[in-house]
Amino acid sequence: MERKISMTRFTALIAAFVTAVLIGACTASHAAPLTKRDVLTLRDGRFYLHGKRFAEISFNKFDLFWEPFDLLKNGKGDTQEYRDMVAAQDHALRELHEMGFRSIRIFGAPWGIWDLRATFDDPAKRESVYFKAMDTVLDLCDKNDIRVVYSLGCANFTDRALVHGKWVYGEEHERELIANPASRSRQELYRYIDIVVNRYKSRQTILMWEISNETTLSADISPETNIYNGERMPALLDVAHFFNDVATRIKANDPLRLVNSGGSCMRGCQWNQYTNHKWILDTVEEQNKALSLVYSGSAVDVLDIHYYTNNHCVNEMVEGADGKKVPMDIGQYMAAAKRIGKPLMIGETGSSETARDDNPKNKQVYAETPDYHDSYWDPNAAKWVKILCDQIVDAGPQLTYWWEYSSNRPVDQKAPSFDIKKGRTDPVLAEIIDANKRLKAKLGAQ
Repeated sequence: MERKISMTRFTALIAAFVTAVLIGACTASHAAPLTKRDVLTLRDGRFYLHGKRFAEISFNKFDLFWEPFDLLKNGKGDTQEYRDMVAAQDHALRELHEMGFRSIRIFGAPWGIWDLRATFDDPAKRESVYFKAMDTVLDLCDKNDIRVVYSLGCANFTDRALVHGKWVYGEEHERELIANPASRSRQELYRYIDIVVNRYKSRQTILMWEISNETTLSADISPETNIYNGERMPALLDVAHFFNDVATRIKANDPLRLVNSGGSCMRGCQWNQYTNHKWILDTVEEQNKALSLVYSGSAVDVLDIHYYTNNHCVNEMVEGADGKKVPMDIGQYMAAAKRIGKPLMIGETGSSETARDDNPKNKQVYAETPDYHDSYWDPNAAKWVKILCDQIVDAGPQLTYWWEYSSNRPVDQKAPSFDIKKGRTDPVLAEIIDANKRLKAKLGAQ
């Protein structure tokens, strides 16, 4: 793997340099060249920004780009609806700043795969829709002194579309994008990376580049065939090479910035799915092998996970040394990251809600824990949020982002299970604010 990584990095450096020269004159730039002091860096496993330790427990703000993108795509850029949306997002960012938060995680690609490619392939739409939306987002973040983990959505470059509510797959599936560097979809992805990263690399707004969202969950999802609902899927080793290749390409365009994968936790049977093609629970050692396969020797700088707890305050269960089930908790991930030699980041976290309905599984949750919650708006939620906050502070990952802060989308307001909003979920918000302060004090961070 080391040999392949080296050749890939060399090829990407040459290709990206040529592309950067060609498009450099066309890209928007906040022109003053940045130095390492201006961006998030790693030193002895610790994050630094402006020469000071940096650590934070903050939020995802996934709708921050989706809202302006959707309105601009639908020709509503010069409407009161658009102006009201910008004002609402500005207000949410100002609230975050006033509460002491200095970074967020955003999705830099629209939800619809077809929307990204259709928009980006048209130079006029690329400027008037994609870049206008993102310029607005980053300007608002600058105004409110908020930096972003910019999730690029690199797994979106497949021939997939939603037609009449059903996924339809074209010539190249996720396997072709992830497993084949010579595929058409991979080359389209590299073009997208070269253009976007070069456009925004001079902005201090960018805290870190993220490859995509939860791509690890695509690996070996149907172990015997790696075909899921008609789509060809990658193996775990394919994902490992993909992360390395894409991180290398990003760094060829922006050598100063750190890159994280956006990968979720490994499934509880990830190693057995990969090696034995069976849904058999991994041991802790096997989970560590899966993490090492993906992150050891990779150009990705950070081991990042998504960590949602249930009514027993755990995420994934694995097999312990005595054969009994044990939680793969944050401490386990911290230990794995230390062995690999990379810091741990929790890109998404939350206390998962359970609906109060007649579903037998949900009824069992409330039979076991009558004081559990069905959303963050539930008065019971703060207790469970505090438990997770304490886990995070005790284990000490330097960056964690809760899902999510103040989405303005009607769909999220109708079913606000994970929406955290000042004035609506103040007890939950107070626990996260307090945890952020405690983590910074513990790590000596700004």
